[in-house]
Amino acid sequence: MFKDLLKEDLQISLSEAQERLFERYLEILLETNKTMNLTAITDPKEVYIKHFYDSLLLMRSADFLGPVSICDMGSGAGFPGIPIKIVCPDVKLTLIDSLTKRVRFLESLVKDLKMTDVVIINDRIEVAAKTLQQAFDVVTARALGAMPLILEMGLPMVKKGGVMIAMKGARGEEELASANHALTVLGGRLDHIKKHVLPDHMGERTNIVIRKRTHIEGYPRPYAHMRKTPL
Repeated sequence: MFKDLLKEDLQISLSEAQERLFERYLEILLETNKTMNLTAITDPKEVYIKHFYDSLLLMRSADFLGPVSICDMGSGAGFPGIPIKIVCPDVKLTLIDSLTKRVRFLESLVKDLKMTDVVIINDRIEVAAKTLQQAFDVVTARALGAMPLILEMGLPMVKKGGVMIAMKGARGEEELASANHALTVLGGRLDHIKKHVLPDHMGERTNIVIRKRTHIEGYPRPYAHMRKTPL
């Protein structure tokens, strides 16, 4: 059972109400996925492990207790932001996605799950980031792109002393090696790396935690500039 797995592996104790929220999330996700491409994973067990459990691995890397402000960049179907919000209902969550139909799904999901303190922004990340400078304690990026690109979009939104977490696969450390210059330019430093193997051999994960030392003005640049001349 998912509840037992979380307690044994991550020391997360779900209430019955939280269990029902995850069940409802799964139901809404799979039903909507029949008409909208939200996820290629449709087996319920795999959704629980590869999406829900994977999202909650972040709780090994950052503190989400209390009114912590979180920005989930490129949220898609709501991972990792919504699972964290279910387990830590006091967090203040912002979800950003550029695709209107995904935003509509997220709005409907949040309403169905009766969540509060959730802001959903329908915009490109680099555009939203211009008005969200130093706004969050934690910024997350899951399967969103190359490290220099996501660092440039995400770190400007992190408060000084806060963290950005890049959720990567088995080769995450190799990707980090390409981002040393970006880290220096953007005022960040590597805090720590957490490597995980998902239950039932469903994959390997590398969560890279970047601490913001200082705020650097002028970032992120327009997307075309970031792509043409990455940091």
